[in-house]
Amino acid sequence: MDTTFDLVMRDDLFVLYADGKPFFSSSGHEVSHSNARLLRLCINHEIYPVPGRISPLALLVRLTDSAAGSASFFDFDLESEISLDPLLSGETNRFPELHAEWVAENPEMLELLFLNASSLVSSLNNFFLKKGQNQTKSGYFRQVISEMSAEKLTALNALHLANEAGVVIHTLILNEFLCMTEYADAVYILTLMKRSPFLQASDLSFDKNSILRFREKVISDVMPAVDFITLCKSENKMTVIEEIIKRGEDNSTEFKSTLRWDIRQGLKSSAIEHASLKTICAFLNSEGGDLLIGVRDDGTIEGIGTDRFENNDRFLLHLWTLIKSCLGDEVVEWVRTSLQEFGPKTVCRVKCGKAATPVFLRQKGFEEAFFVRTGPGSNNLEISSALKYIEQHF
Repeated sequence: MDTTFDLVMRDDLFVLYADGKPFFSSSGHEVSHSNARLLRLCINHEIYPVPGRISPLALLVRLTDSAAGSASFFDFDLESEISLDPLLSGETNRFPELHAEWVAENPEMLELLFLNASSLVSSLNNFFLKKGQNQTKSGYFRQVISEMSAEKLTALNALHLANEAGVVIHTLILNEFLCMTEYADAVYILTLMKRSPFLQASDLSFDKNSILRFREKVISDVMPAVDFITLCKSENKMTVIEEIIKRGEDNSTEFKSTLRWDIRQGLKSSAIEHASLKTICAFLNSEGGDLLIGVRDDGTIEGIGTDRFENNDRFLLHLWTLIKSCLGDEVVEWVRTSLQEFGPKTVCRVKCGKAATPVFLRQKGFEEAFFVRTGPGSNNLEISSALKYIEQHF
Protein backbone atom coordinates (compact mmCIF):
# COMPACT_ATOMS: atom_id res chain seq x y z
CA MET A 1 0.00 0.00 0.00
CA ASP A 2 1.49 3.35 -1.07
CA THR A 3 -0.73 5.55 1.11
CA THR A 4 -0.06 5.94 4.83
CA PHE A 5 -3.25 6.38 6.85
CA ASP A 6 -3.67 7.74 10.37
CA LEU A 7 -6.40 8.97 12.75
CA VAL A 8 -6.55 12.45 14.21
CA MET A 9 -8.94 13.41 17.02
CA ARG A 10 -11.03 16.49 16.39
CA ASP A 11 -13.78 17.49 18.81
CA ASP A 12 -15.94 14.36 19.11
CA LEU A 13 -14.76 12.80 15.84
CA PHE A 14 -11.79 10.94 14.44
CA VAL A 15 -10.66 12.31 11.09
CA LEU A 16 -8.99 9.99 8.59
CA TYR A 17 -5.63 11.30 7.37
CA ALA A 18 -3.75 10.06 4.32
CA ASP A 19 -0.05 10.88 3.96
CA GLY A 20 -0.33 13.54 6.63
CA LYS A 21 -3.40 15.30 5.21
CA PRO A 22 -7.17 14.92 5.77
CA PHE A 23 -8.65 12.28 3.46
CA PHE A 24 -11.50 13.52 1.26
CA SER A 25 -14.15 11.67 -0.72
CA SER A 26 -14.40 12.25 -4.46
CA SER A 27 -17.27 14.65 -3.65
CA GLY A 28 -14.92 16.75 -1.52
CA HIS A 29 -16.10 15.72 1.95
CA GLU A 30 -13.67 15.08 4.78
CA VAL A 31 -13.94 11.43 5.86
CA SER A 32 -14.47 11.04 9.59
CA HIS A 33 -16.46 9.07 12.18
CA SER A 34 -17.06 9.04 15.93
CA ASN A 35 -15.72 5.47 16.23
CA ALA A 36 -11.95 4.93 16.17
CA ARG A 37 -12.35 1.14 15.78
CA LEU A 38 -14.34 1.65 12.59
CA LEU A 39 -11.62 3.81 11.07
CA ARG A 40 -8.95 1.34 12.12
CA LEU A 41 -10.91 -1.42 10.38
CA CYS A 42 -10.87 0.68 7.22
CA ILE A 43 -7.13 1.23 7.46
CA ASN A 44 -6.49 -2.46 8.17
CA HIS A 45 -8.26 -3.53 4.99
CA GLU A 46 -6.40 -0.91 2.96
CA ILE A 47 -3.10 -2.32 4.21
CA TYR A 48 -4.15 -5.84 3.18
CA PRO A 49 -6.56 -5.38 0.26
CA VAL A 50 -8.24 -8.39 -1.37
CA PRO A 51 -9.68 -8.01 -4.90
CA GLY A 52 -13.45 -8.40 -4.96
CA ARG A 53 -13.84 -7.95 -1.22
CA ILE A 54 -16.09 -5.18 0.05
CA SER A 55 -13.93 -2.28 1.23
CA PRO A 56 -14.79 -0.78 4.64
CA LEU A 57 -13.13 2.44 3.50
CA ALA A 58 -15.42 2.56 0.46
CA LEU A 59 -18.36 2.07 2.83
CA LEU A 60 -17.16 4.90 5.05
CA VAL A 61 -16.64 7.22 2.07
CA ARG A 62 -20.14 6.43 0.79
CA LEU A 63 -21.52 6.99 4.29
CA THR A 64 -19.76 10.37 4.42
CA ASP A 65 -21.18 11.46 1.07
CA SER A 66 -24.67 10.21 1.94
CA ALA A 67 -24.63 12.12 5.22
CA ALA A 68 -23.57 15.25 3.31
CA GLY A 69 -26.35 14.76 0.75
CA SER A 70 -23.93 14.18 -2.14
CA ALA A 71 -24.98 10.56 -2.69
CA SER A 72 -28.02 8.38 -2.11
CA PHE A 73 -27.80 5.27 0.02
CA PHE A 74 -28.67 2.93 -2.85
CA ASP A 75 -27.27 2.38 -6.33
CA PHE A 76 -30.42 0.48 -7.28
CA ASP A 77 -34.15 1.02 -7.33
CA LEU A 78 -35.33 -0.22 -3.94
CA GLU A 79 -39.01 -0.51 -4.92
CA SER A 80 -38.17 -2.66 -7.94
CA GLU A 81 -36.03 -4.95 -5.81
CA ILE A 82 -38.77 -5.26 -3.18
CA SER A 83 -41.33 -6.21 -5.82
CA LEU A 84 -39.01 -8.89 -7.25
CA ASP A 85 -37.55 -10.23 -4.00
CA PRO A 86 -38.19 -14.01 -3.74
CA LEU A 87 -38.34 -13.87 0.06
CA LEU A 88 -41.22 -11.41 -0.11
CA SER A 89 -43.06 -13.06 -2.97
CA GLY A 90 -43.09 -16.51 -1.39
CA GLU A 91 -40.84 -18.20 -3.91
CA THR A 92 -39.10 -20.12 -1.12
CA ASN A 93 -42.11 -22.44 -1.19
CA ARG A 94 -40.85 -23.72 -4.54
CA PHE A 95 -37.82 -25.43 -3.01
CA PRO A 96 -39.50 -28.88 -2.89
CA GLU A 97 -40.58 -28.71 -6.55
CA LEU A 98 -37.63 -30.69 -7.89
CA HIS A 99 -37.42 -33.17 -10.72
CA ALA A 100 -36.80 -36.76 -9.63
CA GLU A 101 -33.90 -37.13 -12.07
CA TRP A 102 -32.26 -33.95 -10.74
CA VAL A 103 -32.66 -35.17 -7.12
CA ALA A 104 -30.98 -38.49 -7.92
CA GLU A 105 -28.03 -36.81 -9.61
CA ASN A 106 -27.49 -34.07 -7.01
CA PRO A 107 -27.88 -35.51 -3.49
CA GLU A 108 -25.56 -32.92 -1.90
CA MET A 109 -27.58 -30.06 -3.34
CA LEU A 110 -30.81 -31.62 -2.12
CA GLU A 111 -29.41 -31.81 1.41
CA LEU A 112 -28.16 -28.22 1.19
CA LEU A 113 -31.54 -27.01 -0.05
CA PHE A 114 -33.63 -28.56 2.67
CA LEU A 115 -31.23 -27.81 5.52
CA ASN A 116 -30.92 -24.17 4.59
CA ALA A 117 -34.52 -23.75 3.50
CA SER A 118 -35.49 -24.71 7.04
CA SER A 119 -33.04 -22.21 8.59
CA LEU A 120 -34.07 -19.51 6.16
CA VAL A 121 -37.78 -19.97 6.82
CA SER A 122 -37.15 -19.88 10.57
CA SER A 123 -35.14 -16.66 10.23
CA LEU A 124 -37.83 -15.09 8.05
CA ASN A 125 -40.51 -15.99 10.57
CA ASN A 126 -38.48 -14.36 13.34
CA PHE A 127 -37.87 -11.33 11.16
CA PHE A 128 -41.60 -10.85 10.53
CA LEU A 129 -42.68 -11.43 14.14
CA LYS A 130 -43.20 -7.71 14.70
CA LYS A 131 -45.20 -7.26 11.50
CA GLY A 132 -48.61 -5.68 12.06
CA GLN A 133 -51.63 -7.92 11.70
CA ASN A 134 -52.88 -6.07 8.62
CA GLN A 135 -49.43 -5.21 7.33
CA THR A 136 -48.04 -6.89 4.23
CA LYS A 137 -44.54 -8.35 4.30
CA SER A 138 -43.45 -5.78 1.73
CA GLY A 139 -44.91 -3.00 3.83
CA TYR A 140 -43.18 -4.25 6.95
CA PHE A 141 -39.89 -4.56 5.07
CA ARG A 142 -40.18 -0.94 3.95
CA GLN A 143 -40.73 0.02 7.59
CA VAL A 144 -37.59 -1.88 8.64
CA ILE A 145 -35.57 -0.14 5.92
CA SER A 146 -36.84 3.27 7.05
CA GLU A 147 -35.66 2.53 10.60
CA MET A 148 -32.21 1.24 9.70
CA SER A 149 -29.15 3.31 10.53
CA ALA A 150 -27.18 5.09 7.82
CA GLU A 151 -24.34 2.60 8.38
CA LYS A 152 -26.64 -0.39 7.79
CA LEU A 153 -28.17 1.16 4.68
CA THR A 154 -24.68 1.73 3.28
CA ALA A 155 -23.73 -1.89 3.99
CA LEU A 156 -27.02 -3.15 2.51
CA ASN A 157 -26.24 -1.36 -0.74
CA ALA A 158 -22.77 -2.96 -0.88
CA LEU A 159 -24.07 -6.46 -0.13
CA HIS A 160 -26.77 -6.21 -2.78
CA LEU A 161 -24.31 -5.00 -5.40
CA ALA A 162 -21.91 -7.81 -4.49
CA ASN A 163 -24.39 -10.68 -4.43
CA GLU A 164 -27.79 -9.51 -5.69
CA ALA A 165 -30.23 -12.28 -4.57
CA GLY A 166 -32.79 -9.68 -3.58
CA VAL A 167 -32.58 -7.25 -0.66
CA VAL A 168 -34.24 -9.14 2.19
CA ILE A 169 -31.47 -11.73 2.52
CA HIS A 170 -28.89 -8.99 3.13
CA THR A 171 -31.15 -7.30 5.66
CA LEU A 172 -31.37 -10.59 7.56
CA ILE A 173 -27.59 -10.87 7.93
CA LEU A 174 -27.18 -7.20 8.84
CA ASN A 175 -29.82 -7.55 11.57
CA GLU A 176 -28.32 -10.83 12.83
CA PHE A 177 -31.18 -13.13 11.81
CA LEU A 178 -28.69 -15.33 9.93
CA CYS A 179 -25.13 -16.42 10.63
CA MET A 180 -22.52 -16.06 7.90
CA THR A 181 -22.69 -19.69 6.74
CA GLU A 182 -26.49 -19.60 6.54
CA TYR A 183 -26.30 -16.35 4.64
CA ALA A 184 -23.74 -17.64 2.12
CA ASP A 185 -25.73 -20.81 1.45
CA ALA A 186 -28.96 -18.83 1.14
CA VAL A 187 -27.32 -16.49 -1.38
CA TYR A 188 -26.22 -19.54 -3.35
CA ILE A 189 -29.75 -20.98 -3.39
CA LEU A 190 -31.36 -17.64 -4.29
CA THR A 191 -28.81 -17.14 -7.07
CA LEU A 192 -29.68 -20.53 -8.52
CA MET A 193 -33.38 -19.80 -8.21
CA LYS A 194 -32.86 -16.60 -10.17
CA ARG A 195 -31.23 -18.59 -12.98
CA SER A 196 -33.83 -21.36 -12.90
CA PRO A 197 -36.89 -20.93 -10.65
CA PHE A 198 -37.57 -24.68 -10.42
CA LEU A 199 -33.91 -25.69 -10.22
CA GLN A 200 -34.06 -27.89 -13.31
CA ALA A 201 -30.90 -29.85 -13.95
CA SER A 202 -30.69 -28.81 -17.57
CA ASP A 203 -29.17 -25.39 -16.90
CA LEU A 204 -27.28 -26.02 -13.65
CA SER A 205 -23.79 -27.36 -13.16
CA PHE A 206 -22.44 -27.81 -9.63
CA ASP A 207 -21.00 -30.22 -7.10
CA LYS A 208 -19.95 -30.18 -3.45
CA ASN A 209 -16.66 -28.43 -4.19
CA SER A 210 -18.32 -25.68 -6.21
CA ILE A 211 -20.79 -25.09 -3.39
CA LEU A 212 -17.94 -24.90 -0.89
CA ARG A 213 -15.98 -22.45 -3.08
CA PHE A 214 -19.03 -20.25 -3.51
CA ARG A 215 -19.69 -20.23 0.24
CA GLU A 216 -16.09 -19.34 1.10
CA LYS A 217 -16.00 -16.55 -1.49
CA VAL A 218 -19.25 -15.00 -0.26
CA ILE A 219 -18.07 -15.12 3.36
CA SER A 220 -14.68 -13.65 2.45
CA ASP A 221 -16.16 -10.89 0.28
CA VAL A 222 -18.90 -9.73 2.62
CA MET A 223 -17.25 -10.25 6.01
CA PRO A 224 -15.77 -6.71 6.00
CA ALA A 225 -19.29 -5.28 5.64
CA VAL A 226 -20.52 -7.41 8.55
CA ASP A 227 -17.50 -6.32 10.60
CA PHE A 228 -18.29 -2.72 9.65
CA ILE A 229 -21.81 -3.04 11.09
CA THR A 230 -20.60 -4.91 14.17
CA LEU A 231 -18.28 -2.05 15.04
CA CYS A 232 -21.08 0.47 14.52
CA LYS A 233 -22.92 -0.89 17.55
CA SER A 234 -22.74 1.48 20.49
CA GLU A 235 -21.21 -1.16 22.76
CA ASN A 236 -18.37 -1.71 20.27
CA LYS A 237 -17.42 1.90 19.68
CA MET A 238 -14.08 3.39 20.60
CA THR A 239 -15.01 7.02 21.22
CA VAL A 240 -12.82 10.07 21.57
CA ILE A 241 -13.18 9.95 25.35
CA GLU A 242 -12.10 6.30 25.44
CA GLU A 243 -9.14 7.11 23.21
CA ILE A 244 -8.15 9.95 25.55
CA ILE A 245 -8.36 7.62 28.56
CA LYS A 246 -6.25 5.02 26.76
CA ARG A 247 -3.67 7.68 25.96
CA GLY A 248 -3.33 8.61 29.65
CA GLU A 249 -2.41 11.88 31.31
CA ASP A 250 0.14 14.11 29.62
CA ASN A 251 0.70 17.77 28.82
CA SER A 252 -2.68 17.98 27.06
CA THR A 253 -4.71 15.51 29.12
CA GLU A 254 -5.71 15.36 32.78
CA PHE A 255 -8.11 13.18 34.75
CA LYS A 256 -10.15 14.20 37.80
CA SER A 257 -12.21 11.71 39.79
CA THR A 258 -14.77 14.34 40.79
CA LEU A 259 -15.70 17.97 40.25
CA ARG A 260 -16.61 18.95 43.81
CA TRP A 261 -16.70 15.85 46.03
CA ASP A 262 -13.77 15.06 48.32
CA ILE A 263 -13.84 11.27 48.30
CA ARG A 264 -11.53 10.90 51.30
CA GLN A 265 -13.47 13.26 53.55
CA GLY A 266 -16.88 12.48 52.11
CA LEU A 267 -18.01 16.08 51.56
CA LYS A 268 -18.18 18.90 49.04
CA SER A 269 -14.95 20.85 48.69
CA SER A 270 -14.08 24.10 46.94
CA ALA A 271 -10.47 22.86 46.84
CA ILE A 272 -11.57 19.95 44.64
CA GLU A 273 -13.37 22.43 42.35
CA HIS A 274 -10.21 24.56 42.29
CA ALA A 275 -8.18 21.61 41.01
CA SER A 276 -10.40 21.28 37.91
CA LEU A 277 -10.57 25.03 37.33
CA LYS A 278 -6.79 25.48 37.41
CA THR A 279 -6.43 22.68 34.86
CA ILE A 280 -8.92 24.37 32.54
CA CYS A 281 -7.15 27.71 33.07
CA ALA A 282 -3.76 26.14 32.27
CA PHE A 283 -5.05 24.51 29.08
CA LEU A 284 -6.57 27.81 27.91
CA ASN A 285 -3.31 29.66 28.51
CA SER A 286 -1.24 26.96 26.77
CA GLU A 287 -2.06 24.91 23.67
CA GLY A 288 -5.42 23.56 24.84
CA GLY A 289 -6.24 20.10 26.14
CA ASP A 290 -8.81 17.73 27.59
CA LEU A 291 -9.96 17.47 31.19
CA LEU A 292 -11.92 14.31 31.93
CA ILE A 293 -14.05 14.50 35.08
CA GLY A 294 -15.17 11.17 36.47
CA VAL A 295 -11.91 9.35 35.63
CA ARG A 296 -9.39 8.29 38.26
CA ASP A 297 -5.64 8.82 37.82
CA ASP A 298 -5.18 5.20 36.75
CA GLY A 299 -7.76 5.57 33.96
CA THR A 300 -10.57 3.63 35.64
CA ILE A 301 -14.04 5.16 35.68
CA GLU A 302 -15.30 6.87 38.83
CA GLY A 303 -18.25 8.57 37.17
CA ILE A 304 -19.70 12.02 37.86
CA GLY A 305 -22.42 10.40 39.95
CA THR A 306 -19.97 10.58 42.86
CA ASP A 307 -20.47 14.38 42.84
CA ARG A 308 -24.05 13.78 43.97
CA PHE A 309 -25.95 16.08 41.64
CA GLU A 310 -29.63 15.41 40.96
CA ASN A 311 -28.90 14.63 37.31
CA ASN A 312 -26.36 15.27 34.54
CA ASP A 313 -27.96 18.58 33.60
CA ARG A 314 -27.42 19.86 37.14
CA PHE A 315 -23.81 18.73 36.96
CA LEU A 316 -23.21 20.64 33.72
CA LEU A 317 -25.00 23.72 35.02
CA HIS A 318 -22.76 23.78 38.09
CA LEU A 319 -19.62 23.21 36.00
CA TRP A 320 -20.45 26.03 33.60
CA THR A 321 -21.34 28.36 36.46
CA LEU A 322 -17.89 27.72 37.93
CA ILE A 323 -16.15 28.25 34.58
CA LYS A 324 -17.87 31.54 33.80
CA SER A 325 -17.74 32.97 37.32
CA CYS A 326 -14.10 32.02 38.01
CA LEU A 327 -12.51 32.24 34.55
CA GLY A 328 -14.71 34.82 32.83
CA ASP A 329 -17.64 34.72 30.42
CA GLU A 330 -15.33 35.19 27.47
CA VAL A 331 -13.81 31.70 27.88
CA VAL A 332 -17.09 30.13 26.70
CA GLU A 333 -15.77 30.61 23.17
CA TRP A 334 -12.87 28.23 23.82
CA VAL A 335 -14.46 25.56 26.03
CA ARG A 336 -16.74 22.66 25.07
CA THR A 337 -18.27 20.00 27.30
CA SER A 338 -19.71 16.58 26.48
CA LEU A 339 -20.86 13.51 28.40
CA GLN A 340 -20.42 9.81 27.70
CA GLU A 341 -21.97 6.89 29.51
CA PHE A 342 -19.92 3.86 30.50
CA GLY A 343 -22.61 1.49 31.71
CA PRO A 344 -24.17 3.10 34.78
CA LYS A 345 -21.38 5.68 35.05
CA THR A 346 -20.89 8.91 33.14
CA VAL A 347 -17.71 10.81 32.24
CA CYS A 348 -17.58 14.52 31.41
CA ARG A 349 -15.11 15.80 28.85
CA VAL A 350 -14.05 19.44 29.05
CA LYS A 351 -12.29 20.24 25.78
CA CYS A 352 -10.28 23.45 25.93
CA GLY A 353 -8.83 25.31 23.01
CA LYS A 354 -6.01 27.85 23.16
CA ALA A 355 -7.44 31.15 24.38
CA ALA A 356 -6.94 34.31 22.34
CA THR A 357 -6.39 36.38 25.49
CA PRO A 358 -4.81 35.59 28.88
CA VAL A 359 -7.12 33.77 31.33
CA PHE A 360 -6.86 34.30 35.10
CA LEU A 361 -8.44 32.10 37.75
CA ARG A 362 -10.41 34.14 40.27
CA GLN A 363 -12.16 31.81 42.72
CA LYS A 364 -13.56 32.91 46.07
CA GLY A 365 -11.31 31.72 48.89
CA PHE A 366 -8.22 31.47 46.68
CA GLU A 367 -5.67 33.98 45.43
CA GLU A 368 -5.96 35.17 41.86
CA ALA A 369 -3.63 33.06 39.72
CA PHE A 370 -2.33 32.60 36.19
CA PHE A 371 -1.81 28.93 35.31
CA VAL A 372 -0.01 27.36 32.35
CA ARG A 373 0.59 23.77 31.40
CA THR A 374 4.03 22.40 32.27
CA GLY A 375 4.39 18.75 31.31
CA PRO A 376 1.53 16.75 32.87
CA GLY A 377 0.82 19.43 35.50
CA SER A 378 -0.60 22.95 35.85
CA ASN A 379 1.89 25.56 37.06
CA ASN A 380 0.99 28.85 38.80
CA LEU A 381 3.34 31.52 37.47
CA GLU A 382 4.69 34.34 39.58
CA ILE A 383 3.71 37.87 38.46
CA SER A 384 6.96 38.57 36.61
CA SER A 385 6.96 35.16 34.91
CA ALA A 386 3.28 35.54 34.03
CA LEU A 387 3.88 38.94 32.40
CA LYS A 388 6.78 37.56 30.36
CA TYR A 389 4.71 34.52 29.32
CA ILE A 390 1.77 36.69 28.28
CA GLU A 391 4.07 38.94 26.26
CA GLN A 392 5.48 35.92 24.41
CA HIS A 393 2.25 33.98 23.85
CA PHE A 394 -0.57 36.50 23.41
